[in-house]
Amino acid sequence: MSKPASKSLLKRASDTLNQPFAVPKDIAWAWITLLQSQQDAKPDSDEGRHQRMQELESWIMDLQLPSDPKGVNTQAVSPEAVKNAARMVFEWPHEYIFEAPAKSKHFTEKVIHKDAITQPILDALKDANESDDRALLMSILEGYAKEGREPFGKITEEGIEWKGSNWSEGDKYHLLTLKSLNNRLSNLRKKQLI
Repeated sequence: MSKPASKSLLKRASDTLNQPFAVPKDIAWAWITLLQSQQDAKPDSDEGRHQRMQELESWIMDLQLPSDPKGVNTQAVSPEAVKNAARMVFEWPHEYIFEAPAKSKHFTEKVIHKDAITQPILDALKDANESDDRALLMSILEGYAKEGREPFGKITEEGIEWKGSNWSEGDKYHLLTLKSLNNRLSNLRKKQLI
C-alpha cells in the first residue's frame, strides 16, 4: 500500500483528531492514516493497516473514556483524552504536519511557527552545525530546558516536556523523545524548513 498522500484525506484525518468527540473507529483510522503519511519506512499492507486500526479501536474502547455528554453518539470519546492515554504507549501523529510551510515575507522578518517546539528544534540544529545526530540534538534541547527557555517544562526519563502553542496553567505537557524528534525532523524536511 502506498503512503496516504491525498491532501483532502489527510485534512479529514487531522480534523477527526481535532474534534471534541469522535467514535473510536474514526480515531483509529485517522491516527493510522496520519502516522503512515509521516513515516519514511515502507507502509503496511492493506491487511496490516486494517489490523492496526482494529487493534487501536479495541485499545481505545478498553480505555473506557467518558463518552459524548450530549449523547448524540454514545460511543464517541474525546480524541484529546485518547492522545493523553496514548502518549506513553503509542506514537501520536503531529498536529502541525499538514500546515503549509511558514515563510517570511521579507528576509529580515522573523518566521513564527504555529507549533511551539519547531523553533527550538531549528535552533538546536543551528547550534549543532546542522548535524543530524539525534542524541546531540536532544542534548542541546535538554540544555535549553535546563536554561528555562520556552516552551520547555522539565526533563523526565522519557524525554523533555514542552508546552503547546495554546498551553495554559494546568494543561498537560507534550513529550519530546528521540523517536518524536526523528519524526519532527522528517516533517521539517518534507516542509523544506531544513
